[in-house]
Formats: sequence, structure tokens, C-alpha cells
Amino acid sequence: MAHAKRQRRENELPYIPFGPFQVRLPFIHYKIESVEFIQGLILGVTALSAVPYLEQYLGLPYELAWSCVILETMLYLLHSLLGDPVVPGWITPTLPLTIVFLEGFPIGQERIQAMIALQLLVGLVFLFMGISKLADKFVHAVPASVKGGILLAAPITVMAGQIGEGGNMHKYPIAIVAGVGLLLLISFSDKYQEKRKDSKFLDMVARYGNLFPYLLAMIVGLIVGELDMPGLEIGTFIKIPEFSRMFSEVSIFGVGIPPVSMFLKALPLALVSYVIAFGDFVTTETLVTEARQSRDDEYIDFNSSRSNMVSGLRNVLLAFFAPFPPLSGPLWVGMTVSVSIRYQEGKKAMKSLLGGMASFRLATFLSVMIIPVVSFFRPIFGVGSSITLLFQAFVCARIGMDYCKTDRDKMIGGVMAAVLATQGTAWASAWALGVGFGLNLLLSNWKPGQKEIENTEE
Repeated sequence: MAHAKRQRRENELPYIPFGPFQVRLPFIHYKIESVEFIQGLILGVTALSAVPYLEQYLGLPYELAWSCVILETMLYLLHSLLGDPVVPGWITPTLPLTIVFLEGFPIGQERIQAMIALQLLVGLVFLFMGISKLADKFVHAVPASVKGGILLAAPITVMAGQIGEGGNMHKYPIAIVAGVGLLLLISFSDKYQEKRKDSKFLDMVARYGNLFPYLLAMIVGLIVGELDMPGLEIGTFIKIPEFSRMFSEVSIFGVGIPPVSMFLKALPLALVSYVIAFGDFVTTETLVTEARQSRDDEYIDFNSSRSNMVSGLRNVLLAFFAPFPPLSGPLWVGMTVSVSIRYQEGKKAMKSLLGGMASFRLATFLSVMIIPVVSFFRPIFGVGSSITLLFQAFVCARIGMDYCKTDRDKMIGGVMAAVLATQGTAWASAWALGVGFGLNLLLSNWKPGQKEIENTEE
């Protein structure tokens, strides 16, 4: 058994050891995957859908908000650089809670300080869980029904936000349905997978993952009048971030260290944000395991402690220099699934999983600085964000139900998901966790000691 494990590790990508991290550089330790790189150049501009949150809730002008997003996108590269095989993203489900929290402070310097306090606490929680290695134990010790409940809350929250008052489904219904429909078709349809074997076009559409669904949504949106015609700014090619303005108007050095009272107010939401983000570690573990089992030519090492530390580092850096309302999460589910599916097609499709994910995020960083690309795709920012969220809802629903094996798991997970998804305050999230763990104990559905032994044996 130990010999087999050594053999599997021999197929791991080369790296430079650096403490708990595995440093890998493009072109040296892995090749750039052209399909993912092209997707990243086009889909990367969806990162700029965060700009409205920075404008509306932190009061930043467009150019300054754009500069903050460039920095946030650059920090995505830390994951592949330090050995975390994911396409990182936001902690999306926390956005409604974060907005409510920020609205409790007057817009301007005080609200920016509140965002700094929240993001710094979130980053420190990630770092603590990673450095202490409690993250690994946490992932395996939490009852299956609680894992399922956390994941099942995501589709409820996403659908409520998209369909509810002011949701994007009211603004761009046809464009979003077209994009999501095609993305689900190429990702999960058995008939489509059969037909793509005999069609080069269908195969190309599937290989490029999110690209064609986004383009279809844009074309349909233009035809039905839901989207404005794109513009094309030609002149200056690269956007240079306004670092001096970020330092003086947004960073902790410019607006000042938040008072202790702000940290106390932000603490419950920071803890709940971590619990919600924990669902991403569960999802990542599942996706990486599926990818690893599909091929024996590469050993993929996912370590939740390492992932926690990288996510924590991103949040701390942003808290100091460019506080970011969506927060920095460990996973963009939609693209991680898309890359994983193509990876499972074999070595000819993608040589390395981490190489594919790194290629996408490297291109993403470049795309948010290319002014003609940003100006052309600006009308689809809102639609692209919705397509990503809705696809994430489907994936989380699948994995969440997978965790609920027994009738009791399904019952507890469903109730917990409902409480978590309908939360109005951070404390309601704590109640949801209390409901999940309480019902498991009450119904004798969870034996921590026994669970730990089972995981050790595995």
C-alpha cells in the first residue's frame, strides 16, 4: 500500500518546497494550456463585475474600483504559485450579509474601515485554520449532513438573489437562460457527450467550457435588446492601476486602522463567512478526488490547510491595500468544474490539472488590464456573473445531495440549508450551524470519535 502511494506521488508535478507550500512557475514546472488561457482572456473580465459593489457600497469612483479589482485578480495567482489546485474566486454567498453589515456605517472612510476590519478578520481565521492544521480535521470531522446543508444553502441563496426583486433575472432573463442552458448542456448532458464524439464543432464548444455560453448570452442579449452594444476603446492598451490613490484613499495606511468596536461588530460575520467558505473546501476536495480518480498519470495534491493559508493571505493583503466586499474565497466552482471536466478527458486534452487552472487565472489577470477587451465585454458583466452563480448553484446542489446519504442526513441537511439560506443576520448563520449539529447529536447521527477513526483507517 505504501509502495503504491509512493508510485502515485512520483507522477506529481515538480515544485520548489517552501514550508507547507509547493512553489510552481509557469513554463518551468508546467506548460500553459492554450484552451484555458483563451478562456481566461475572455472570461476574465467577469472579475470586473465586482466594480459596482466597490462603487455603490464603498463609494469608490470607477477607475479606482477597477484598479482595486486588478490587484484582487493578481492575487488569484497565489494559489497555483503555492501549489493549490483550484480556480479561486469570491465567497459569493456572503455578499448579502456583507452589504447589510456595511450599510450600518456611513459611506466614506468609516465604511471602508468597516470593510477592512471584516476582511482582516476573515483572513486571520483562514490563516489560523491553515497554520494550526485544524482545517484538515474540520473537513473530516463535520457530519455529512452539515456539509450537505452548507452546500445546499448555496442554490437557495443564489436563486433567491437572481429571481428576487432587483435580481438579474428580471433585467436579462433571456440572455441568462441561454447562457446557463448551454453551459449545463455541455457539462452534464449524456446525449451531448455522445454527439460531440462525431462532431468537431460540438467537441470544440465543450472543450472551451464557459466561453461559448458567455458568447451566446451576449449575442442573444443584443438581439432581444437586453444588452447594450459593446464599445471598443482603442488608444491606451494597458490599464495601469492607480496605486497611489489606492494607498491614500482605500488602504489601511490611508484611512487608518479601524477601531476595536468595528472588529467586534465584524467578528460574527467573519466567523460565518469562514463557515460558508468551508463549503468550498468540501467542494474542492470532491472535485479534485474525482479528477484524481479519472487518471493515473498525475498525482494531484489538495491540502485544505494549504488552501486555507493561501486564501487567508489573499484576504489579509486586500484588507491592507484594497478591501473587497465579495471577499476572497478558495474556489470559483464553475470554472473549477469546467477545467476538471476537460482534464478528465485525458492527457491529450490537458497535461496537468494545476497547469490548466493556472493558465486560466494568468490570462484572467492579463484580461482585466487590457482596455479594449474590458470595454468590449463591459455590457455582459452582470450577465456573466449570473451565469457563474447559477451554474455554481447546480454544482453545489449535486454535491450537497451526494453528502446526504441517509434519510436523517437529508432531513437535517435540508432544514439547515433553509435556515442558512434565509438568514437575515450573521447570528442567524450561527443558529443554522447550531441546528445542524444539534439535530445530529439529538438523533445520534454523529459520533465524532468514531468518525475520526473511520477517516484514519481510510
